[in-house]
Amino acid sequence: MTESNNEELKLAAVIKSLLEQCPNPGRLMEIYYWSGEHDLVEVMRRYISLPPPVRAMLHGFLMLVKDAPNSVTAEIGESGELTFSAPAAAELAKRLTTSPEGAPPILH
Repeated sequence: MTESNNEELKLAAVIKSLLEQCPNPGRLMEIYYWSGEHDLVEVMRRYISLPPPVRAMLHGFLMLVKDAPNSVTAEIGESGELTFSAPAAAELAKRLTTSPEGAPPILH
């Protein structure tokens, strides 16, 4: 048996084990599908490498606008700041700034 065949057999055994032990095979197929989106994989790598507070803020914003993604705008300032905005975020900010408790440190 060649080394290539041996590696293929090992890979097949790993895949078989994953399928047998996976409680939700549909999720496994979803992961496989998304793995083909090369730009998305790179974006996710960068997202995961962000500091946790930044990642939490970005995640919170994306969840806030999930039903209206076309409402999002982005601008880059002269100093390099990147600003995302959306009506839903403006409404939340308005409610938080008028709340007696004040804004939480991280929206998630």
